[in-house]
Amino acid sequence: MSIVAQGMVRKVRGALVFVEDLERCTAFYREVVGLRLLYRTPRFVRFDATEGTSLALIAGGRAAVEPKDYRVGGVVPEIIVDDLSQAVRRIEGGGGRHEPIVRTAWGRFCIFFDPEGNALQFYESAFVRPDADPDRIDG
Repeated sequence: MSIVAQGMVRKVRGALVFVEDLERCTAFYREVVGLRLLYRTPRFVRFDATEGTSLALIAGGRAAVEPKDYRVGGVVPEIIVDDLSQAVRRIEGGGGRHEPIVRTAWGRFCIFFDPEGNALQFYESAFVRPDADPDRIDG
């Protein structure tokens, strides 16, 4: 017996984060992280993560006092930022916690935690995308 694909993956739409206190987390993701609210229901909130992707909060999760260990069975949504230092200051100013900034040859990133201990990552690329380069010459 073989498995037959029924369609091709066109893109990953976004990420879902299960939370216990939907109101508190909605405020954090809007005011501290800086995401724009697209729509909400009593148990679901979807934020615009730009370029056709989204980050959604779903009621029914379990909050933790300490940051959750994302390295064991976890998934970490990545949020691209143009200024990592500024993004980290927003987290600190909003009472959020974060790990140290990691610098690599391809950019810098920082794992941070929402009020319920869910991990996310801010990432700042070391490269300029060709479509973002104002001096680019199209061939």
